[in-house]
Amino acid sequence: MFGKYDLDVTLAEDGVKIVVEDAGKRKRYYRKCGKEEVEKFIHADTGRIVVCPVEPVNIPLPNPAEHLQIELDKPLIVASGERDTFYTTFPVEVGVFLVDRKDVERIDLFTKTKPKFTLYGPPESGIVCKWWQSSIYSEPPKVKKLREGVFKVDIRNEYHEWMEIQKLVFCGHEMKMFYNDHAYLHGFIKIQKRTVGDTGFISRKPKDMHGSIDIHLAKGLKRLENYVMEWGFK
Repeated sequence: MFGKYDLDVTLAEDGVKIVVEDAGKRKRYYRKCGKEEVEKFIHADTGRIVVCPVEPVNIPLPNPAEHLQIELDKPLIVASGERDTFYTTFPVEVGVFLVDRKDVERIDLFTKTKPKFTLYGPPESGIVCKWWQSSIYSEPPKVKKLREGVFKVDIRNEYHEWMEIQKLVFCGHEMKMFYNDHAYLHGFIKIQKRTVGDTGFISRKPKDMHGSIDIHLAKGLKRLENYVMEWGFK
């Protein structure tokens, strides 16, 4: 379903249907996902529809979270000075955009996952995060494409002791999404102290993938270099 399409298209996959069709002088946009239905009209002769994964911290609207916390179902223990690469999954949110030479306009946003939230850090100063639980994989896992994406994570333990990791927190403003037939992220975590580490994203586009439209960049929000986890990894 992800891709670029003319303003006359019908898409159907995994219980999601998207239709753009002529309706007199206008185009009719229709989307059904589960029990949710959306219908809009588009007055445009040119342009294309882009359906792509977006940063998974937008739904519900307004969203109380700007961060994603991935909780590993089994902890990962990393020796001092060691590096590793592993894969997890993450929840997929889908954006539908109208794109022409002058502008990009989001016309729809939906997800097949049920949003869940958690608090990272103490109640008086912590942050609300979109919550997702995942296993650890040595190779890219098979995913339900409109529900889950593939998250490649590079980890480096710069602390002088063994570290046990069960929580990873990433800033949504910083995410760089890619896709082909599924959504993809490439991030990193650098452990600096027992309870402190940096997380961020690799912006280099993988081979045979497309860059998603960045909702936060389109809104003019400042992109950060990394996020500092300061309340530990358990």
